[in-house]
Amino acid sequence: MLDYTVIVTEPINHMGVKYLKEKNVKVVELPPGSTVETLARHINEADGIITRGSIKITRELMASSPRLRVVGVHGIGCDHVDINAAKELGKIVCNTPDALTVTVAEMAMAMTLTLLRNIVAADKAVRKGEWHRKYSDLIGNELAGKEVGIIGFGRIGEATARRMQAFDASVSYWSRTRKPRKEKKYGYKWKELDALLMESDIISLHIPSTFETRHLIDKEKISKMKQGSYLINTARGKVIDQKALVKALETGKIKAAALDVFEDEPLPMDSPLCEMDNVILTPHLGASNLEGMQRMALQVAKGVLKSIKGEEPENRVA
Repeated sequence: MLDYTVIVTEPINHMGVKYLKEKNVKVVELPPGSTVETLARHINEADGIITRGSIKITRELMASSPRLRVVGVHGIGCDHVDINAAKELGKIVCNTPDALTVTVAEMAMAMTLTLLRNIVAADKAVRKGEWHRKYSDLIGNELAGKEVGIIGFGRIGEATARRMQAFDASVSYWSRTRKPRKEKKYGYKWKELDALLMESDIISLHIPSTFETRHLIDKEKISKMKQGSYLINTARGKVIDQKALVKALETGKIKAAALDVFEDEPLPMDSPLCEMDNVILTPHLGASNLEGMQRMALQVAKGVLKSIKGEEPENRVA
């Protein structure tokens, strides 16, 4: 007889599922495209849930299952889980912050370099036989010598900063908590947010989605950005006022942007962003590489099993 039951709401790397099964756990993998109604039909049999974010874990859902002990978030952001309700209901929430540090930092770097060197446009030009554009609009910029502003200086923000420095860029950061030892050791400069926006050639966002950070980068903040600067977002879509961003891209206030996340996901096909040549769009790929997916799957599986067994998970959020 199997000891516990865990529902996996979206596909995860097989190593996480294998780990749970080897520990005598029944794993119920919901089919792709499942909804909250699908999950609700199974939740009474679950000791734990592993979720990637497409299904909102609401108060009503958690309250409907006295048996449920833990919600494991496959990733960092927990904005799709009602954290306050989980605390009140005595449900544990854990996530996998360490698993994605390298993965997302590398994504931010890839997007930055792709923007600066016009890689996407250059690829399209070659396919169209427009080789001559290498002498005109495909001329790009170096990362070396640029002022990079990191907004949010947790694990991923710091990892991105180190990689930017390896390309001889100068790094400044803003976060609510200063890190003087890091500043001294690595030469980072802390700046007030407005100053960071005004003085940076490239802005890279690494903050969670919260009530306080919603539309942090709005029309007013964009107006303070350096003319012709670049914006990278591998954090959360709701951090940017998307309408204000579109306007800034149209006017050239922001020269180009690389966006892995959006206010609404999937990004609607009628979004103005889909028609813009100075934007790189990716489908929330920041966490999507083999190594990162393996780490996340194992970490969330271990955290969920520990919680079910009454042990303290390593990355507890609630």
